[in-house]
Amino acid sequence: MFPQLLLVSCIFAALSLPMTFSLQSGQQKVLLVSFDGFRWDYLYKVPTPNFHHVMEYGVHVKQVTNIFITKTYPNHYTLVTGLFAESHGIVANDMFDPILNKSFSLDHMNIYDPEFWEEATPIWITNQRAGHTSGAAMWPGTDVKIHNSFPTHYMPYNESVSFEERVAKIIEWFTSKEPINLGLLYWEDPDDMGHQLGPDSPLMGPVISDIDHKLGYLIRMLKRANLWNDINLIITSDHGMTQCSKERIIELDKYLDKDHYTLIGHSPVAAILPKEGKFDDVYEALADAHPNLTVYKKEEMPERWHYKYNNRVQPIVAVADEGWHILQNKSDEFLLGNHGYDNALAEMHPIFLAHGPAFRENFTKEAMNSTDLYPLLCHLLSITAMPHNGSLSNVQDLLSSATPKAIPYTQSTTLLLGSGLPEYEPEEAYPYFIGLALGSIIVIVFSVIFIKHLIHSQVPALHYMHTEIAQPLLQA
Repeated sequence: MFPQLLLVSCIFAALSLPMTFSLQSGQQKVLLVSFDGFRWDYLYKVPTPNFHHVMEYGVHVKQVTNIFITKTYPNHYTLVTGLFAESHGIVANDMFDPILNKSFSLDHMNIYDPEFWEEATPIWITNQRAGHTSGAAMWPGTDVKIHNSFPTHYMPYNESVSFEERVAKIIEWFTSKEPINLGLLYWEDPDDMGHQLGPDSPLMGPVISDIDHKLGYLIRMLKRANLWNDINLIITSDHGMTQCSKERIIELDKYLDKDHYTLIGHSPVAAILPKEGKFDDVYEALADAHPNLTVYKKEEMPERWHYKYNNRVQPIVAVADEGWHILQNKSDEFLLGNHGYDNALAEMHPIFLAHGPAFRENFTKEAMNSTDLYPLLCHLLSITAMPHNGSLSNVQDLLSSATPKAIPYTQSTTLLLGSGLPEYEPEEAYPYFIGLALGSIIVIVFSVIFIKHLIHSQVPALHYMHTEIAQPLLQA
């Protein structure tokens, strides 16, 4: 009896194997790290041994084209949604929504209004809907209740919390009894110091070195927690930085009547909301006002910026040339370093490095788009991506040959307001089918063994029964 029960148990175990295999084999742990304002060439301005260690044993992309406008909140939301600003709705650090009749500004608590964030679904929500857990240490937007959800674990934003404390939380979440599979970690520098000093200042050298030390600390802590070889670490940023000068200032008061407009977004992309009946006056006054200022009507914005099909893009948008600063007047705050300019400019481009079991070693790629990160993250996490403007096929070559390859999908390059979502094919569940095949084989093997066991166990009884029945026939 016991051998029969054992065989039955084995068969049931085999039947459950495909599901177990599919859940475990495709899962990857991912830690996404952003060093705000880390320009692509900071890697070479001073020695950065920890960044180069990641490059040597992982992957490095030379040119990452981020989205317009090249500001913090729009680009961080792109990294976790794969969408252009006009599609995810965070079009600037400072916004006004005429439909909601609400403002959004980093200087006020209204950045926590969910209505500004819910034109998209960030990856931590998609990850949690798939049954996984996420943890976020200060990543922009993660302390906002989006679609009635927060990350499983998160730290309310507080700039005074040290990098070491943030790392400690991330490690704690990855090593808990119910560990996260997705972590997001954010640090404010070198952006803060880049604004104060300007990226060309010799004083930026120690700032960059400090970021390299922080990365070294993160690597040591991951190794100490036995996570380094198991986790896919992705290091990136939102934008670069360019040098400004007080000799390159455009004062709007020289050209516009203050009573004719409201300035929503500031330098170097001025989002201008004309007062009722003053659109033509404002546009004509600015159109040829300054040789280093290009002024657009919203509907005439360049298509390559993907920056006009959203109500939060203002009717008039004035864009300064690289290195020029827009002020209402000289009493406004001036920054020696700034970003927000055309995303085609090299100085606006961020970094991208990755290390882990899913990635190749010592591999350099020429270019990618920041929108491509989102489908890559979804692939690593084995979750179905929401519609997006990126392409997994653009970054497939970063992955090691051991990583299951997904079939690339076809999609539109722009999500037009009200035009619907891009078409795409979800990735195939390779781990599931592999597990199903192996499980089926095991079921067949155990079934054969089980049947043979039953036959052999009944052979003596069958022998005697056949003898008793056959004898009268023989006698006849």
